[in-house]
Amino acid sequence: MNKNRNFLYLISLLGIYILVACSCNSSNDIPSATTNNNTEKSLEETTLNASEDFSSSSNITEKNSTESILNNNTSDLTTTEKEVSTKDTGSSEADTAQSNSSSEASTTQAAQSNNSSSQEPISTADTSGMDFDFDEPTSSSNSTETATTVQPETVPSNGNQLNITSGGTYTLSGTKTDVMVVIDAGDEDVTLILDGVTIKNSNGPAIYIKSGDEVEISLASGTTSTLSDGSSYSITDDDSTLDATVFSRADLTISGSGKLIVNGNYKHGIVSKDDLIISSGTLDVTSNNVGLNGKDCVKINSGTITINAGSDGIRSDNTEDTTRGFIYLYGGLVNITAGNDGLQAETILKIDDVNLTVKAGNGSSNSLSSSTESYKGLKAGSDILINGGTFNIDSTDDCIHSNGTITICDGTYTLSSGDDGIHADTDLAISSGTLIITKSYEGLESTKIVISGGKISVTASDDGLNAAGGNDSSSTTGRPGAGSFSSANGEIIISGGYLVVNAFGDGIDSNGSISVTGGITLVSGPTNNGNGAFDYDGSASVTGGTLIALGSSGMAQNFSTATNQGSFLTTFSSQNANKSFAVCDSNGNVIASFTPAKTYQCAVVTSPDIQNGSTYSIVIGGTIANCDENGFAQNTTMSGGTTITSFTMTSNIYNNGNAGNTGGPGNSGGRPGR
Repeated sequence: MNKNRNFLYLISLLGIYILVACSCNSSNDIPSATTNNNTEKSLEETTLNASEDFSSSSNITEKNSTESILNNNTSDLTTTEKEVSTKDTGSSEADTAQSNSSSEASTTQAAQSNNSSSQEPISTADTSGMDFDFDEPTSSSNSTETATTVQPETVPSNGNQLNITSGGTYTLSGTKTDVMVVIDAGDEDVTLILDGVTIKNSNGPAIYIKSGDEVEISLASGTTSTLSDGSSYSITDDDSTLDATVFSRADLTISGSGKLIVNGNYKHGIVSKDDLIISSGTLDVTSNNVGLNGKDCVKINSGTITINAGSDGIRSDNTEDTTRGFIYLYGGLVNITAGNDGLQAETILKIDDVNLTVKAGNGSSNSLSSSTESYKGLKAGSDILINGGTFNIDSTDDCIHSNGTITICDGTYTLSSGDDGIHADTDLAISSGTLIITKSYEGLESTKIVISGGKISVTASDDGLNAAGGNDSSSTTGRPGAGSFSSANGEIIISGGYLVVNAFGDGIDSNGSISVTGGITLVSGPTNNGNGAFDYDGSASVTGGTLIALGSSGMAQNFSTATNQGSFLTTFSSQNANKSFAVCDSNGNVIASFTPAKTYQCAVVTSPDIQNGSTYSIVIGGTIANCDENGFAQNTTMSGGTTITSFTMTSNIYNNGNAGNTGGPGNSGGRPGR
């Protein structure tokens, strides 16, 4: 990468950083490419041919005459001295992808900055000390390298191994069975180019990286390599138990534009005890347990990744260092089918951009029974930060779950959950994006919910929005998703955005307070009188925005205070679903309209156009001009319809009709297994 390109790239990153700081209060952790400074070191390069019709070569010698197993089984291995500095490993494509991602991220962050002024204060994740950068892959270097000979050795108790004991660049091609490639290069860098190689080792991992400073596996352009381990083996080395097809005790980067198929027949697909970085390439992983595991972190820059895992799809599990154990997605196309969680980060899950599809625990159609197992789509032990991307998540448990905070600044989401759509133990903030929750027990759940932007659609069998103080006990014991919330601590703040809720429990439910200062909120609430479309346990205030909440009357509540505009609660005979509901002024103009999905007999409505002293009417079944897909329009006209009630506002808070009991604490029980 030349100096001019580096300078322009750093300038673009500086722009992204400024926009992120303005919109989402993120730390200066935007990824940047760095130039490899090891060009002074002449990397050694060797081609290891492992085809079935090997010929003998004088370049291979027995290390020890007593190593009879190696002599018998690998005498047909050959090494050919060859310079492959011109081999296309796809680094230019990876650079282009990252450049494009940077451009898209800049556009996204610029759009988000318009919403930053209305973002309510919430708890934020501490990302200090976390490294979200991507170093330039070593294989992109154009330096001329010299060749060296690799001498294979024997694993004393587990068959054959081919050792790489010094830094350099090596190429593997051909096919071999029951050989383990071992990289033991101390503190030196190693690049291993997979050039259509197939390795199946029934006695252990296909590749074991015992030591090395930075180790890179580069996938040669236009090739497909396959790595498989055995279905059962027992190998320990120092404090490590080898249990993956690719097992690394050093930082591991996968790059290039080729394809790699990994079969984790014993337990895991790819494991790094340090950092695991996917820079580019096509990766297809099938494993009995975890697909990709980076103890310190997993970072994905670009590439196409398909994972079919018996337990977690992608996991980072460092429990000892709060600056480790994170997952960072900067780009790529990722498709995960996981027996348990799709992505699980011990600390922080940070996503700037990705096209992600996750099916966790057989999906939302699967019954969530009493179990200590977790079947979440995205899961983090502390915080989740999402700046953009496309997400399709179908999970038995929560689609997106954090034991701390969740911040969503942008993105497109289609979520289907057997439990909560999105759950955060402390704070959940949404400032932009399009979110569609097609199925959930509770749609959005957290102690504090802040919506300042975005287009959100929630379908829930219980509460649409539930703010309740406490932690989701799925993070500790008991049934996944089972809540243990306390009363009076919840808070819901709506200052912007477009929110549509279809809930069979409470539509909007806070165990503490509700504040509406802007935005459009439409609720098709419960039909039973044990729940309400608008429910709180403390206070509810409105100073701006439009809200229409339709549902049963048994637990109906109006706002407790209104400033700058009025709010009314009115009851009437039951009205049919899928017919327009409109609030009209004395001249017949439509102030606001909505077409609910269920029958209802109560309405709570507030709008800047509803004022004390004015007369309003409710008209059902009319044809609303210029309404959207939800039947919503404001300041428009209507033809036809039936007027079911009229009234004059005598105060900013007006109740017309027989409302039921005041609301109570949000439901912390009642779902199966709680």
